[in-house]
Amino acid sequence: MADPVLRILVSRLRFIGDIILTTPVLESLRSKFPGAEIDYLGDSGGVTLLENNPYLNEIIPYDFKSFEVKEQIRVGYKLRRKKYDVAIDLFGNPRSAIVIRLSGAGMRIGGNFGWRRKTYTHPIRIGERLTSVAFHLKYLEPLGIHESYRQPRIFLTETEIKDAREVLKSRGVDFSKPVVGLHIGATWPAKVWFASSFARLAEFVHERLGAQVVVTYGPNDTEYFELFAPAAGVKCVTLPPGSLRFLASAISCCDAYVSNDASPMHISAAVGTPAIGIFGPGEPDIWFPYDRKLGHVALKKEVDCCHSDFCKLEGEDYMRCMKAVKPEEVCETIEQVLKERKRVKQ
Repeated sequence: MADPVLRILVSRLRFIGDIILTTPVLESLRSKFPGAEIDYLGDSGGVTLLENNPYLNEIIPYDFKSFEVKEQIRVGYKLRRKKYDVAIDLFGNPRSAIVIRLSGAGMRIGGNFGWRRKTYTHPIRIGERLTSVAFHLKYLEPLGIHESYRQPRIFLTETEIKDAREVLKSRGVDFSKPVVGLHIGATWPAKVWFASSFARLAEFVHERLGAQVVVTYGPNDTEYFELFAPAAGVKCVTLPPGSLRFLASAISCCDAYVSNDASPMHISAAVGTPAIGIFGPGEPDIWFPYDRKLGHVALKKEVDCCHSDFCKLEGEDYMRCMKAVKPEEVCETIEQVLKERKRVKQ
């Protein structure tokens, strides 16, 4: 009689960047349990980036646009039918804790947070400061997995990359020259570098580096783009908001990608394009777990900061952590990254 298949559910319900940062967990689980059935539950938009992931069997989307109770019942019923042995909650908010409890898994792993810890059989207490990747991997210790790092990865098909390349070509991108992407928005206002700074950077990239600029922005970033577009004194190729997988494919065609502390920064690193992250109130030692040897660079100035998603400072001090990051410095970083990338390709 064949051994029963181990069924594992991994869940990170919200936030695109955080979903990407959990992908090392999937690889670690597959390495430890090669014959297991490993599924992922998460936001219906964000989990599209997990398509074609070779470490997953099934992706279960959670529709946050649906009526909450109805969606919890729908998802809970599906999870019950799957009969998971292990369920891992990498989010730990009330909704995710309830859904993991509804799964009926005999082993439920989650954070040691308030009343939610009572919904898990193995609450995890982490007292040390860790990168986001190491933090997620800690949740695997009850399964006998002790790791601190694997590279977050998004798996694109050759067709997806080819199609994105053709779209960029049709918009005027010449791939015989360096291509630098700029993402000019972010979820939280305090994490957004100024449109005028991005505009000046675009000019530097074009004039000093002879590179082409591809500009991306999210569905909620229109106001930033409308400030950027007239301020940029050079021609840029613009990619309006579209599917996350197309964005990932387009970023993979760039030689370097500059982003605020936002999900596209993580997408860039996960598809193998050097990511240059601009940090204001964020903490790169936690949220930028990427190898400098692969071209990834976090730029942050250590100045007094309110460390808030909405800057609380006023007058000349308003957004001073972002003001401290200068376009000239970012351009110099891009230049160094492009030189290193060229050497690697030779």
